Amino acid sequence: MNDRELYQQEKQAILDDYEEELKELKEMASASGTDAKNGLDKQIKTVELKIQDAKAKLEAVGKASEEEISAHKKAIDDTFKSIYTSLAMS
Repeated sequence: MNDRELYQQEKQAILDDYEEELKELKEMASASGTDAKNGLDKQIKTVELKIQDAKAKLEAVGKASEEEISAHKKAIDDTFKSIYTSLAMS
């Protein structure tokens, strides 16, 4: 397994954890009152979009040239930080 594949697997595992946290957030939202649910629904939608973005960027790493890899990795790391922050705020 090369470095790129290892990187993709590590990031995919983190992304899977984020999706699990999102699932828990959705369950919490469904059990909440109307006002809390509305706030959580907005947060959920934001995280869902960021996760979709992260998946697309992670897929792009597999297709990137060696010269493009570091830029893709930075973009992925920034997106993952954003997801983490959004989940932590919920």
